[in-house]
Amino acid sequence: MNEELEKEFQNTTRLLVGKELHGLDDYSEWLGQRVPLPRETKSAISGKEAWVGPPLIYLGKEFNLRNAILLEEMDQANESPFTAEDVAKASLRGIMGKLLSPVRYHIANMRYQAHENVWKCSGAGGGRNIYHCDDVYLDVKNVAYSNYTLWSHNAFGCHGVTSSGFVMHAYNCSRLARCFEVDGCSDSSGLLFCHNCENVQDSMFCFNAKNLRYAIGNLQVPPDRYKEIKSRVLAEIAAELEKNKCLKWDIFNIGCKREALWYRRLTTP
Repeated sequence: MNEELEKEFQNTTRLLVGKELHGLDDYSEWLGQRVPLPRETKSAISGKEAWVGPPLIYLGKEFNLRNAILLEEMDQANESPFTAEDVAKASLRGIMGKLLSPVRYHIANMRYQAHENVWKCSGAGGGRNIYHCDDVYLDVKNVAYSNYTLWSHNAFGCHGVTSSGFVMHAYNCSRLARCFEVDGCSDSSGLLFCHNCENVQDSMFCFNAKNLRYAIGNLQVPPDRYKEIKSRVLAEIAAELEKNKCLKWDIFNIGCKREALWYRRLTTP
């Protein structure tokens, strides 16, 4: 990780929760809690650091971490350690067990297109400042603790996000800007804890909604009232994150967590 990515993490948190949070790695557990992330191992050929894709991407099957090699080591792996005589004398069972099994490798640290400043990634490329990710490609910049994130920038803790910017904990979304804790949303901006929203702007706690602005729980409110409530919500979120480096509420459990002070205040005049 470099200073530029850390700075962009601070800029993104300031924009989304109203306060700069410092130390990207300090928030690693929280950012990656619902994201399939790569696992670290060593190359079977060179012993160099290698990052392997998560099981979820491969039908839930685990790769043997001892069989990982780096992309640039493929030519070495293709050189057979066996002779023609070894093959000629081996039975089919022997070929499968003694000749093929020992040389089964899978690629770690996959890279695609031009890239700069890529660390701890099993699959990444086509951009810069990509950290602890899998399947992050194609015109990406400042992405960390994310999976399957394409054509996006300033995305942290995301899974299945395309063509978006300044998003954190976004899942299965496209064409978003300035969104925090969202799932299944598109063509929207300024969302906070929203699910399955389309063309919704500056709203929070909305679900299965379209074409709203300044809405709370699908109910539109005056802009001033919306901004007042949002400022209180963000203040508590920022305080919780800064203190504990995590947040107990997310888009998948917010409906079950009613102990938050700001939740009780939403209906208070």
